[in-house]
Amino acid sequence: MQDLSTLLQADDHVEDLGKLSRRSFFQRSFAALTAGSLLPRVLANQAPIEAGDSAYWRWVADQFLLKPGLTYMNTGTRGPSPRSVYLAQLDAIRQSNEDRLSYARYVHNAEFKDGLREKLATFLGCSVDELAITNNTTEGMAIGTNGPDLNPGDEIIFTNHDHSSGGQPVNLRCARQGTNAVVVDLSDKKFHPPKSPDDIIKAFDAAITPRTKLISFCHINYTDGCVLPVKEICELARSKGILTLVDGAHPPGMLNMNIADLGCDMYAGACHKWMLAGQLTGFFYVRQDLQEQIWPSIYSGPVQGKNMYGAIDDAKRGTTAQRYETHGSSNYAAAKSIDAALDFHNSIGSSAIEARDRHMATTAKQALGNMSGVEVFASEDPRLCAGLVSFKVKGVDTKELSAMLWERHRIYIREVVHEEIDWDANRMSLHIMVNDNQLDRTLGAIEEIAKERRA
Repeated sequence: MQDLSTLLQADDHVEDLGKLSRRSFFQRSFAALTAGSLLPRVLANQAPIEAGDSAYWRWVADQFLLKPGLTYMNTGTRGPSPRSVYLAQLDAIRQSNEDRLSYARYVHNAEFKDGLREKLATFLGCSVDELAITNNTTEGMAIGTNGPDLNPGDEIIFTNHDHSSGGQPVNLRCARQGTNAVVVDLSDKKFHPPKSPDDIIKAFDAAITPRTKLISFCHINYTDGCVLPVKEICELARSKGILTLVDGAHPPGMLNMNIADLGCDMYAGACHKWMLAGQLTGFFYVRQDLQEQIWPSIYSGPVQGKNMYGAIDDAKRGTTAQRYETHGSSNYAAAKSIDAALDFHNSIGSSAIEARDRHMATTAKQALGNMSGVEVFASEDPRLCAGLVSFKVKGVDTKELSAMLWERHRIYIREVVHEEIDWDANRMSLHIMVNDNQLDRTLGAIEEIAKERRA
């Protein structure tokens, strides 16, 4: 692999980018995007990628810029970008500062933006006209919560294991407008883990009343890593004429996604977590036939088909999901990072990545479950679990455990603590920057700490 410092050296000469041809711009952008990518390896090896192929996945992990000796298991908060994505961002910042006019004309132009949206839609399994590129999951959750017309007294359901980015927009709307929040209580131990998806479906069904207009919930709970039965909940809601909004902060990049198959009305997701793009990257999906019912929260495009002067404006940004991203200047580097991250994922394959994440999670659950004094909250049912593994070492404060792993071993996990719902657990995010040796070392370190506390 070429040394990173060599790649980041400044040019010895300053080019007149205003005179560069369109081909030159594309060649330079492609070179940065593909530097260190997985494409050559995949083309050379057409055999299926095995989830337990330690050598291959170590090679994948080596594409990341993480410091030697550091084990990173908090993709659920922020996924570090692989080398090719990082370089694509740097290249976008450099080129746009050297000659913004040529960059906007030849690189970050309408053709690129349309292609990026198409590539992302294909990756997620939805129509391109149903997809907006946003800054993060929170932005999409806020749009989805505030977008539908509701009346005072109408009810919005969410759960007490949702992230505040989903729950607080509901509470804000209720405070402002007089709608009512109905909370599905998932604090009972029977939900950690649940015996079957039916336990969760019944909890949602019990919360529905004739006043329910919107159900907002997580695809994967960030607290315990439980994968909720999204399709079944959405079918239940649709049978009663209720809109659904799914918080998809974690599945994109972890699971082989197909939003259309989920049957949800709206889906907000992150690109900076398991998808491994840069900060401030996300998306928002709205079913095509519902878009006229979901108002944008911040907007500067055509209104009722007209511009601010009253002239006809039939641009796509006013008639498709682009309305949810039409609100001022965009971030060139962020968009380029999404594009490069999609190439990175596609060069491996979403199915292979999901299998790898599940393989590591299964290894972790089994090992933790066999340790004396360790309680595992992640389900063994593959329908209810994926790449997030939650657990607790008895007698060890969760914040203390995270600190001990970091200080002793430079292993980075996190804890999720909400005393209000009696939730206090550590959480591993098991994604493709983790190799088998690092996972084994982490499990050994946890067992060592558990033994210390039992002594």
